[in-house]
Amino acid sequence: MIMPKSILFPVDFSDRSRAVWPAVAAMAQQLRVPVTLFHVVNAGTPHAAAVLSSHLAAICTQDRKRLEQFPTPGLESLTSSCDVVQGQPAQCIVERAAQMDAPMIMLPTRGHTRFRQLLLGSVTSAVLHDAPGPVWTEAHSEYGWAHAAGVRRSMVCAVDLGPRTPALLEAAAAFSQEFGVPLHVVHSVPGIDPRFPSALANRAHALLVEAAHEVFPGYCRDAGVSFSLEIAQDCGLVDGIVNAVVRHDADLLLIGRGIIQGPLGRLRTNAHELIRRSPCPVLSI
Repeated sequence: MIMPKSILFPVDFSDRSRAVWPAVAAMAQQLRVPVTLFHVVNAGTPHAAAVLSSHLAAICTQDRKRLEQFPTPGLESLTSSCDVVQGQPAQCIVERAAQMDAPMIMLPTRGHTRFRQLLLGSVTSAVLHDAPGPVWTEAHSEYGWAHAAGVRRSMVCAVDLGPRTPALLEAAAAFSQEFGVPLHVVHSVPGIDPRFPSALANRAHALLVEAAHEVFPGYCRDAGVSFSLEIAQDCGLVDGIVNAVVRHDADLLLIGRGIIQGPLGRLRTNAHELIRRSPCPVLSI
């Protein structure tokens, strides 16, 4: 696992961006990496951009000044830069990240409509799906990622025990070592609803738990790490992971990129709900 060598922080000048900034600054200081403050002026359709080109140029100039004045406490000793472009926000963010050296994208989840708020902001969703590198998201800015003050308690890594598990374990181990906190590896298996007991359900549940314990040591060997596996057995898959985060008082939840990008899989179909409901920031690798 190559730890991030730079951070891309998309800024839309909202209260959410400002609330997340202390966590971005804290992450940059911990990793000792530069930050690029990035703002996209949404030009709309190509036709609209052509018609409004002179106005968009003026907006870009104005927004660059705003970006340069964006609060940067705690980053005085680090290298930071500002960049303003025109285009579709998600596409521009992904393309800008592709030009950087081992970047990590950090952004808050954000939705403009009631429907989007129930899921994730459309830009966040697109970036999570298309970004080639790690993406850090925070749905609850009041959490403040360990209050951005260097206080670290633990991390939780949610594994689906698919083929990408070794890579996720390797990355989680690297972050755990970097921040000097214990890592709890959790696999969620649906619990048995006490309202509908049956011998068949009990057997199926036992087989899932047994299979998880059987395959996990092999994934650890492949990753060159040694962790114990915790089985979450709440009624819902997401409930199991979220409750594990709360139980361990975790500062960061790590999940695999395949969970976000794949069309199938037990956790993949719940990934957006997991990011939205997690009481701490989520880092998708």
